[in-house]
Amino acid sequence: MVMTRRDFVKQAAIASSLAAAHTLARAQPAAADPLPIRVGMTDWNLGKRGDVTKIALARQIGLDGIQVSLTFPTDGSPHLRDPKTQAEFKHAALENGIQICSLAIGSPGKSRLPLHTNPAAAILLVEAIEVARNIGTNNILLPILGDSHIDMNSRQQVDTFVAMMREVARYAEKAGVIVALEDWISAEDNLRLLDAIGSDYVGVYYDARNIKSRVHDPYGEPTRLGKRIHQVHLKNGSKLMRESELVDWPRLAQEYREIGYRGWFVLETDAPNDLIADTRANIEYVRATFKTPAGNALLRVSAVVPRSTT
Repeated sequence: MVMTRRDFVKQAAIASSLAAAHTLARAQPAAADPLPIRVGMTDWNLGKRGDVTKIALARQIGLDGIQVSLTFPTDGSPHLRDPKTQAEFKHAALENGIQICSLAIGSPGKSRLPLHTNPAAAILLVEAIEVARNIGTNNILLPILGDSHIDMNSRQQVDTFVAMMREVARYAEKAGVIVALEDWISAEDNLRLLDAIGSDYVGVYYDARNIKSRVHDPYGEPTRLGKRIHQVHLKNGSKLMRESELVDWPRLAQEYREIGYRGWFVLETDAPNDLIADTRANIEYVRATFKTPAGNALLRVSAVVPRSTT
């Protein structure tokens, strides 16, 4: 049987479409498999800020990462501003298979606070950006709460902070590091600051417990902040995460899923009974509650067959 040109084109189109569908189907994750999430923990809740041995403890517990602290000791103790200490942290992370998910700035002392008005702040932040890059993380937690809380009704405080962060953002962009703000202000006020700063390298370190305790219910805030959220703290006071009374974690988890958040969930949790057992229970709860299910259906490819012109 002789194949006409029309038959050849028709069969070729069908074969091409079927091959594409097969390739896409193989590339898709199984519908029942959730997308993995990464769970880290703060070094201070593991026992001590700026202690390199907490990296091995994080591995023992079963964490994926650790948030380490930039400290400012006055007694000569090791700190992450020292290149030798940076190398020790980086080596410990590689040796233990633990990622340094972020760098938190501890209290630099009363003489350097508040961060939004003290001239030393910009120098400390630029230094922190260099530290973050050297130890292999792309996130810095910058607290603008407590002694560094910004009064959003004070134009001077807001303008001073914005001016400083505009300059800091230039260094952050060069290093590929996000400076994420943890605070006691609303989503609207965070957006006001970020829009004024005008850099993708300044974001939000979202902590729903802070907002619930100090401002208002956090529900709806992740939706409003969207891609501005670069990392998330989870904490539940002296109780386990599954015993939450103050924050509705499943409700917030749904918001994180809807905005497409794929960053770290970092435990800032106490251990009411036992550090290792309680943290493992919290990890299990976070993995179950914040998981993002894979798509329920594979992409479908329709075979488009050329219509005959004869």
